Amino acid sequence: MKKHKDSRRPLTKEFWIFSGIVLFLFLLFGWRQFYGFNKNDEIFYISTVYRFFQGDGMLVDEWNNVQLFAFVTYPLYGLARLFCHGNDGIVLTFRIFYLVFQVFVSGYCFCQLKRFGWIRMIPALFYFVTTPYNINSLNYNTLAFGFVLLAFVTISSTEKPGILDFLLCGFFAAGAVLANPYAVLLFFLYGILCALTSLFYLHRWEKVPAQLQIKNFFWIGAGAFLIFVLFLFFVFKRSSLSEILECLTYIVMDTERKKSFAEKLLKYFIRIHRYYKAEVYLTGCLIAVWIADRKKKIPPSLYLLLSALTAVPYMVYYGFFWDMVGINYVLIPLAFPGFTAYLVSERKDRLLFFGWYLPGLFYTLLAHFATNTGILTVSASCMISSAASMLLLLEAVKEQGKIRWLSCLTGVLLAVQFAACIYQRIFFVWGDESLTDLTQELTKGPLKGIHTCEENKVLYEEVLLDLEELELTKEDKLFVTGIAPWIYLSTEAECAAYSTWETMETDPLIPVYYELRPEKLPTIIYCYEKEEEILDTEFAESFLQMGYEPLLMRRGTALLRH
Repeated sequence: MKKHKDSRRPLTKEFWIFSGIVLFLFLLFGWRQFYGFNKNDEIFYISTVYRFFQGDGMLVDEWNNVQLFAFVTYPLYGLARLFCHGNDGIVLTFRIFYLVFQVFVSGYCFCQLKRFGWIRMIPALFYFVTTPYNINSLNYNTLAFGFVLLAFVTISSTEKPGILDFLLCGFFAAGAVLANPYAVLLFFLYGILCALTSLFYLHRWEKVPAQLQIKNFFWIGAGAFLIFVLFLFFVFKRSSLSEILECLTYIVMDTERKKSFAEKLLKYFIRIHRYYKAEVYLTGCLIAVWIADRKKKIPPSLYLLLSALTAVPYMVYYGFFWDMVGINYVLIPLAFPGFTAYLVSERKDRLLFFGWYLPGLFYTLLAHFATNTGILTVSASCMISSAASMLLLLEAVKEQGKIRWLSCLTGVLLAVQFAACIYQRIFFVWGDESLTDLTQELTKGPLKGIHTCEENKVLYEEVLLDLEELELTKEDKLFVTGIAPWIYLSTEAECAAYSTWETMETDPLIPVYYELRPEKLPTIIYCYEKEEEILDTEFAESFLQMGYEPLLMRRGTALLRH
């Protein structure tokens, strides 16, 4: 009998190297997940999912305008609750979920980018060492960046993607839109481009690249539509269309988004110019010189040299010496050399440039329109285009042949970028004291297993004692004033606020919410870190007149309805 040859391809050396690095980083970042008590942002993402798990209706009971991302994280929360009857340790669990998500995205990028050879490891690992604000949680930022990156990689990884690739791209596009609704503009613009290309090549369809064929755009739409159907089922299972329309006006309220389009657009460029002047001016000069040099006498290596030398100081400064969220700022400098590299390359990788790099830059603009955090979100979202920039730069260097100094400079550039990201990922702490001060372990509640500073531990334990004294049950409805979403996770009581994010006693939406959702009227109001003076406010007076009784506690004042 003839022996059948094993059709499976042996695992390559680069696969094992990549897997080893990912495993090392997973363990390193896994250790880091045990440190830092972020009282606001991180726990808000989990508390939003928690209220839906308790039965609240999306777009009706919750009025925060970023809530759609919870549709993606809801199954993960449900999975966690299969093994745990309460929220003890849920923050640490979600941090591990985020690391697993990063492994998936990084691994997918590595597998898809086969045409780039061993250098495909670089952008895949680059994604793994970054995270916006160093908030290690699945949220609208991390989900949007991950899904957008997956979509761009799928589109630009091969000349002839198949139907499955386009369906997957549709899934990723839907995930990105749920995390950041502004991302839908990428989908529509892509569809318009496909339609125009098909009209231009009306009788020469065989010349249209697969990525621009209208039939393949419909496959992307089919993938996105499937997620959309599941989303509609999730929403309308608990809410009616009339209820959603009634609440929609209040959901979209946002003073930052009320600024004019021109103002937001102008601020985008002003902010980039403010923090990266040298790179902006140099890139402009290089473009002008390249255009003027019609005979191309200036060697491409000189362009690459100047672009790389200008980027390195920014990486060093923002990566190691900048105190204000350097983990975000350090992601922009590498985006500039990619444009220069594409410009001077003879064999231009148009698929990479137009399918990933430029759309990635455009997404930073969409991220800017979707938020009020300015350069922080712009720089964080620049991870997507900077990952493509790495490939463009490495391809350009390879094209120049064996220019040793250029290869060494590129290696230094990438090494500094990775070192800065890993340094920030380990040592920058968002919302807590420095890493060396996080010596106190929390032993119960949603932050069980997390290490924080002594002051935060005292605060956390005293609030838990207050909640135990209040004896909250599933039948109670809890309203917390201030920014303390972690308190909602510390009890089984139903959330009685229009958002777990920030509900100050002066918020004009509070009475509106109870007028539209009277069944949400709280049984207990916990005025977080508020002294007795809170009872003299108009907010407290309105509830006291309804028969609520005040109770002074360790960390605040409570109003109880009997």
